[in-house]
Amino acid sequence: MGAQAAALPEWLDVLAMCVMGAVGAAIARRRGAQIYGTLFAGIVVGLGGGMVRDVLLSTEPVAIANWIYIPAVLGAALVGALLFRNLTTRVPVFVFVQGLALGLLITIGCQRALDFDVPVPSVLLLGVLTATAGGIILDAMSATRSSVIDSTTGWLASALLIGAVVFWALSEYVSFSVAVIACVAVVTGLRVVTVERGWPAPEWPATPEQAAS
Repeated sequence: MGAQAAALPEWLDVLAMCVMGAVGAAIARRRGAQIYGTLFAGIVVGLGGGMVRDVLLSTEPVAIANWIYIPAVLGAALVGALLFRNLTTRVPVFVFVQGLALGLLITIGCQRALDFDVPVPSVLLLGVLTATAGGIILDAMSATRSSVIDSTTGWLASALLIGAVVFWALSEYVSFSVAVIACVAVVTGLRVVTVERGWPAPEWPATPEQAAS
Protein backbone atom coordinates (compact mmCIF):
# COMPACT_ATOMS: atom_id res chain seq x y z
CA MET A 1 0.00 0.00 0.00
CA GLY A 2 1.03 3.64 -0.32
CA ALA A 3 1.45 3.91 3.43
CA GLN A 4 4.47 1.64 3.29
CA ALA A 5 6.36 4.23 1.25
CA ALA A 6 5.70 6.87 3.89
CA ALA A 7 7.53 7.35 7.16
CA LEU A 8 7.74 9.77 10.03
CA PRO A 9 10.69 12.18 9.89
CA GLU A 10 13.75 10.96 11.76
CA TRP A 11 13.62 13.86 14.24
CA LEU A 12 10.25 12.64 15.51
CA ASP A 13 11.72 9.19 16.05
CA VAL A 14 14.61 10.71 18.02
CA LEU A 15 12.24 12.98 19.97
CA ALA A 16 9.98 10.10 21.03
CA MET A 17 12.98 8.07 22.17
CA CYS A 18 14.37 11.06 24.07
CA VAL A 19 11.08 11.52 25.93
CA MET A 20 11.06 7.86 26.92
CA GLY A 21 14.73 8.10 27.90
CA ALA A 22 13.96 11.02 30.22
CA VAL A 23 11.00 9.11 31.68
CA GLY A 24 13.11 6.00 32.23
CA ALA A 25 15.91 7.90 33.97
CA ALA A 26 13.45 9.78 36.20
CA ILE A 27 11.78 6.52 37.24
CA ALA A 28 15.13 4.82 37.85
CA ARG A 29 16.27 7.67 40.10
CA ARG A 30 13.03 7.51 42.07
CA ARG A 31 13.75 3.81 42.57
CA GLY A 32 17.15 4.63 44.06
CA ALA A 33 19.48 3.89 41.15
CA GLN A 34 22.97 5.38 41.25
CA ILE A 35 24.18 7.83 38.58
CA TYR A 36 25.46 5.30 36.06
CA GLY A 37 22.44 3.05 36.57
CA THR A 38 20.07 5.99 36.11
CA LEU A 39 21.64 7.05 32.81
CA PHE A 40 21.83 3.45 31.63
CA ALA A 41 18.14 3.03 32.46
CA GLY A 42 17.34 6.08 30.33
CA ILE A 43 19.21 4.62 27.37
CA VAL A 44 17.54 1.23 27.81
CA VAL A 45 14.02 2.69 28.01
CA GLY A 46 14.63 5.13 25.16
CA LEU A 47 16.37 2.79 22.72
CA GLY A 48 15.53 -0.71 23.93
CA GLY A 49 12.22 -1.11 22.14
CA GLY A 50 13.56 -0.05 18.76
CA MET A 51 16.62 -2.26 19.11
CA VAL A 52 14.51 -5.30 20.05
CA ARG A 53 12.27 -4.62 17.04
CA ASP A 54 15.19 -4.34 14.62
CA VAL A 55 16.87 -7.48 15.97
CA LEU A 56 13.63 -9.42 15.47
CA LEU A 57 13.48 -8.06 11.92
CA SER A 58 17.10 -9.21 11.37
CA THR A 59 18.24 -5.73 10.43
CA GLU A 60 20.86 -3.37 11.84
CA PRO A 61 19.34 -1.39 14.74
CA VAL A 62 18.71 2.21 13.75
CA ALA A 63 20.06 3.41 17.10
CA ILE A 64 23.41 1.76 16.33
CA ALA A 65 23.62 2.75 12.67
CA ASN A 66 22.93 6.45 13.29
CA TRP A 67 25.25 8.34 15.65
CA ILE A 68 22.63 10.84 16.87
CA TYR A 69 20.41 8.41 18.81
CA ILE A 70 22.65 7.42 21.73
CA PRO A 71 23.98 10.94 22.54
CA ALA A 72 20.50 12.44 22.23
CA VAL A 73 18.86 9.87 24.50
CA LEU A 74 21.76 10.04 26.96
CA GLY A 75 21.31 13.81 27.19
CA ALA A 76 17.57 13.37 27.69
CA ALA A 77 18.22 10.79 30.41
CA LEU A 78 20.43 13.27 32.26
CA VAL A 79 17.72 15.93 32.06
CA GLY A 80 15.09 13.47 33.23
CA ALA A 81 17.18 12.34 36.19
CA LEU A 82 17.96 15.91 37.27
CA LEU A 83 14.64 17.65 36.68
CA PHE A 84 11.80 15.16 36.57
CA ARG A 85 12.54 12.66 39.33
CA ASN A 86 9.78 14.10 41.54
CA LEU A 87 7.10 13.53 38.93
CA THR A 88 4.97 10.46 39.40
CA THR A 89 3.34 8.33 36.77
CA ARG A 90 -0.03 9.81 37.74
CA VAL A 91 0.80 13.50 37.15
CA PRO A 92 -1.47 14.57 34.22
CA VAL A 93 1.29 16.32 32.26
CA PHE A 94 3.58 13.31 32.72
CA VAL A 95 0.91 10.88 31.55
CA PHE A 96 0.01 13.08 28.57
CA VAL A 97 3.61 13.45 27.35
CA GLN A 98 4.27 9.76 27.93
CA GLY A 99 1.15 8.92 25.92
CA LEU A 100 2.31 11.05 23.01
CA ALA A 101 5.73 9.40 22.99
CA LEU A 102 4.26 5.90 23.24
CA GLY A 103 1.84 6.65 20.40
CA LEU A 104 4.67 7.84 18.17
CA LEU A 105 6.76 4.77 19.00
CA ILE A 106 3.82 2.53 18.12
CA THR A 107 3.53 4.14 14.69
CA ILE A 108 7.30 3.94 14.14
CA GLY A 109 7.40 0.29 15.14
CA CYS A 110 4.41 -0.70 13.03
CA GLN A 111 5.66 1.22 10.01
CA ARG A 112 9.11 -0.37 10.29
CA ALA A 113 7.46 -3.79 10.38
CA LEU A 114 5.28 -2.95 7.37
CA ASP A 115 8.41 -2.01 5.43
CA PHE A 116 9.58 -5.60 5.88
CA ASP A 117 6.22 -6.98 4.71
CA VAL A 118 5.65 -9.14 7.80
CA PRO A 119 2.21 -10.57 8.67
CA VAL A 120 -0.31 -8.31 10.40
CA PRO A 121 -0.01 -9.98 13.84
CA SER A 122 3.75 -9.40 13.67
CA VAL A 123 3.17 -5.75 12.76
CA LEU A 124 1.03 -5.28 15.86
CA LEU A 125 3.49 -7.14 18.10
CA LEU A 126 6.49 -5.16 16.87
CA GLY A 127 4.60 -1.90 17.31
CA VAL A 128 3.81 -2.72 20.94
CA LEU A 129 7.35 -4.00 21.60
CA THR A 130 8.86 -0.81 20.21
CA ALA A 131 6.94 1.17 22.81
CA THR A 132 7.28 -1.19 25.79
CA ALA A 133 10.38 -3.40 25.57
CA GLY A 134 12.68 -0.78 27.11
CA GLY A 135 10.37 -0.24 30.07
CA ILE A 136 10.00 -3.98 30.59
CA ILE A 137 13.80 -4.34 30.71
CA LEU A 138 14.02 -1.51 33.27
CA ASP A 139 11.36 -3.11 35.46
CA ALA A 140 13.23 -6.42 35.30
CA MET A 141 16.53 -4.75 36.24
CA SER A 142 14.95 -2.99 39.21
CA ALA A 143 12.94 -6.05 40.31
CA THR A 144 9.66 -4.14 39.96
CA ARG A 145 6.28 -5.40 38.74
CA SER A 146 6.06 -4.30 35.13
CA SER A 147 3.50 -1.60 34.37
CA VAL A 148 2.55 -3.59 31.27
CA ILE A 149 0.94 -6.27 33.45
CA ASP A 150 0.01 -4.11 36.44
CA SER A 151 -3.73 -3.49 36.41
CA THR A 152 -3.39 -0.43 38.70
CA THR A 153 -1.48 1.71 36.17
CA GLY A 154 -4.39 2.37 33.83
CA TRP A 155 -4.69 1.00 30.34
CA LEU A 156 -1.12 0.65 29.07
CA ALA A 157 -0.82 -2.60 27.15
CA SER A 158 -4.48 -2.35 26.13
CA ALA A 159 -4.05 1.23 24.89
CA LEU A 160 -0.95 0.31 22.91
CA LEU A 161 -2.55 -2.71 21.27
CA ILE A 162 -5.65 -0.70 20.34
CA GLY A 163 -3.40 2.06 18.98
CA ALA A 164 -1.46 -0.44 16.89
CA VAL A 165 -4.65 -1.87 15.41
CA VAL A 166 -5.91 1.64 14.62
CA PHE A 167 -2.63 2.54 12.92
CA TRP A 168 -2.51 -0.60 10.81
CA ALA A 169 -6.13 -0.37 9.69
CA LEU A 170 -6.00 3.31 8.77
CA SER A 171 -2.59 3.08 7.10
CA GLU A 172 -3.86 0.23 4.94
CA TYR A 173 -7.24 1.64 4.02
CA VAL A 174 -7.09 5.42 4.53
CA SER A 175 -3.73 7.18 4.67
CA PHE A 176 -0.46 7.18 6.58
CA SER A 177 -0.95 10.68 8.00
CA VAL A 178 -4.43 9.92 9.30
CA ALA A 179 -3.15 6.66 10.78
CA VAL A 180 -0.36 8.42 12.69
CA ILE A 181 -2.65 11.12 14.10
CA ALA A 182 -5.35 8.64 15.07
CA CYS A 183 -2.91 6.23 16.72
CA VAL A 184 -1.24 8.94 18.80
CA ALA A 185 -4.63 10.39 19.77
CA VAL A 186 -6.06 7.00 20.78
CA VAL A 187 -3.02 5.95 22.83
CA THR A 188 -2.70 9.33 24.55
CA GLY A 189 -6.42 9.61 25.18
CA LEU A 190 -6.74 6.14 26.67
CA ARG A 191 -3.69 6.66 28.89
CA VAL A 192 -4.88 10.00 30.24
CA VAL A 193 -8.52 9.01 30.75
CA THR A 194 -7.83 5.64 32.38
CA VAL A 195 -5.16 7.03 34.72
CA GLU A 196 -7.20 10.11 35.66
CA ARG A 197 -10.34 8.07 36.33
CA GLY A 198 -8.47 5.23 37.99
CA TRP A 199 -9.79 2.62 35.55
CA PRO A 200 -7.91 -0.66 35.98
CA ALA A 201 -6.73 -2.60 32.97
CA PRO A 202 -9.11 -5.35 31.80
CA GLU A 203 -8.75 -8.35 34.11
CA TRP A 204 -9.78 -11.99 34.17
CA PRO A 205 -12.72 -12.88 36.43
CA ALA A 206 -11.52 -13.73 39.93
CA THR A 207 -11.07 -17.42 40.68
CA PRO A 208 -12.80 -18.90 43.74
CA GLU A 209 -9.43 -18.96 45.51
CA GLN A 210 -8.84 -15.26 44.79
CA ALA A 211 -12.36 -14.30 45.82
CA ALA A 212 -11.93 -16.09 49.13
CA SER A 213 -8.63 -14.40 49.93
